[in-house]
Amino acid sequence: MNISDFDLNLLVVFDAVITEGGISRAADRLDLSQPAVSNAMARLRKATGDRLFVRMANGMAPTPYALRIAGPVRHALATIRDSLSDSQGFDAATAERSFALYLTDLGEAFFLPQLLARLSQVAPGVRIRTLPMPPESAQEALKSGEVDLAVGNLPDFRTGFYQQRLFREHYVCAVRRDHPAIGDRITSRQFAAASHAIVTPAGTGHGVIERKLIEHGLENRIVLRVQNFLVLPSIVATTKLIALVPHSVGSQLSRSNDIKLLPVPISIPAFDVKQCWHERFHDDEGNRWLREQFAELFTS
Repeated sequence: MNISDFDLNLLVVFDAVITEGGISRAADRLDLSQPAVSNAMARLRKATGDRLFVRMANGMAPTPYALRIAGPVRHALATIRDSLSDSQGFDAATAERSFALYLTDLGEAFFLPQLLARLSQVAPGVRIRTLPMPPESAQEALKSGEVDLAVGNLPDFRTGFYQQRLFREHYVCAVRRDHPAIGDRITSRQFAAASHAIVTPAGTGHGVIERKLIEHGLENRIVLRVQNFLVLPSIVATTKLIALVPHSVGSQLSRSNDIKLLPVPISIPAFDVKQCWHERFHDDEGNRWLREQFAELFTS
């Protein structure tokens, strides 16, 4: 039998006939006419080369072949129904699913505590895995489903991606609390004279910090370049270096580090913190649910 030419609907009819014990009751169950069911059984007999059912005085009796395939057919149909049903629904309370997120270390510090607290209450079986945003292959990973969401200060993605603004963010200066030259504000002259530490995370929009410093002729004042934001507070707290960090995370870090946050005396554009996903997964119930959690927790 060439399965590529086989009509799987014939197995649905077969299952109904063997379960109900006759053409008439199977037709009622399937909401089909009796001739339609009889025609389907004729086609299945031709495909299998077996009579399948023999008319007896008390009804239709299945042949040994029909009895042998009845169980596997019923199991296969149930598997197909379950698979199609699962693809359409997502029950957070019972789901056991792992989601992969593109997040910087800043994003991990800012988003994960609240997100995981929410998940522990409403989705205890959901697992989260974070990955750094790569400079080249981020879009392909989102497109393939290897990564579910990218969240943060994101670059513009090509056509085929959705994005949702969560909140507006701006940069502030992180300075040692007892800095010998800088008090409650930092002037443009102090800013230009200071030594700077900057973060250069790949694949995000935070590269604007370095570009703006260079535009203001301060490239030679950059004495430290690091990969992650979270290392900066301990460095700033024990040196005369200053660093530009997003305000939301800077506020968190200043509580546990000996640093203060001051307005930036040069013009650096604010930015949108967004979540982004590929259009292939726009209607995926699990992906949609995760996006809703971010929107509910962090939209302002």
